[in-house]
Amino acid sequence: MFKRSRTAQGHTQIAALLAAAALVLASCSTVRPTAEEWQPTWDQALAAIPSESVVGENPSKAICDKTLASLRINRARLFPTPDLAIDDTVRDWVDIAEDAFFECPPRNERVGSFAQAYGLLRRFQNEIESVLEMDRAS
Repeated sequence: MFKRSRTAQGHTQIAALLAAAALVLASCSTVRPTAEEWQPTWDQALAAIPSESVVGENPSKAICDKTLASLRINRARLFPTPDLAIDDTVRDWVDIAEDAFFECPPRNERVGSFAQAYGLLRRFQNEIESVLEMDRAS
């Protein structure tokens, strides 16, 4: 086995630190849209989800496929969000919706039914919209 010199080890550590610092700076430099600019994208994502009464507990494959396609198109447009405080919540909202309509009907540990999925989606939506309201007010 080869031994690396202390200088080489030091260079590797410095390179790793510089790479980490570059990632932190890159994430901080993300230009976020205003709540008003982002709202139409959020509205499109919400509109992609059919009402719970249309979906029921065992919707057709066509409904699930159409919803899943719309969600995947909107996912990329939802980021960056207008506020760092909702990044994870928006990501969770999209993940729950995608999981539910991919499995169609959902049957996993995280989401066991469409009723449960819709409950989580409403909760996340309320959290997101509360933050958006605070952003608009400030």
